[in-house]
Amino acid sequence: MLLVIIQVMLTVLLIAYAAFWRRQQSKRRAKTWDGIISQLSGNDWGIEEITERYLYKSDIQVTTKDVWQRIQGCKGLWAMYKNSSVLVQLADYAAEHGEGVDQEMLEGLRSDAVQIRLCVMLALGQYLFSTSTVGASVNAHRAVATYSAMMVRLTTFIQEYSTPLFSSYLNAVA
Repeated sequence: MLLVIIQVMLTVLLIAYAAFWRRQQSKRRAKTWDGIISQLSGNDWGIEEITERYLYKSDIQVTTKDVWQRIQGCKGLWAMYKNSSVLVQLADYAAEHGEGVDQEMLEGLRSDAVQIRLCVMLALGQYLFSTSTVGASVNAHRAVATYSAMMVRLTTFIQEYSTPLFSSYLNAVA
């Protein structure tokens, strides 16, 4: 009897999650370009100090020792965390409205967003729960390097595959 109740509850939870996921996907697809861009966090956390021409070069000019101060600590990490998913939404929108989209590049952007979010969570966890800040700095450096590379690839992606959206993209992220 107990097994039947557990099976029914598990089935109900799976169906509820599937409905929730489906609703979120339809909301996401209904967003406009301007609606997505408005979700971006500002670049007031130090991205300009980390990379030179951050939309076109992924070379970062920061070491693991000084990355924490340059990105203003948790503020910069949280901005990268939030922006990474918004940048993927921008790429998805550009892909839906573009022509001849490179699917490998799009998957690479999605992978970058996951990696950024993972590095940010690790850095924040190590910063909060560890006596040494070395691990947090290393993960923050990884997040910054991946974020910078993602910005370069996204800029190239939108410029190549969705040219009409490029100027508004530059205005939003620059």
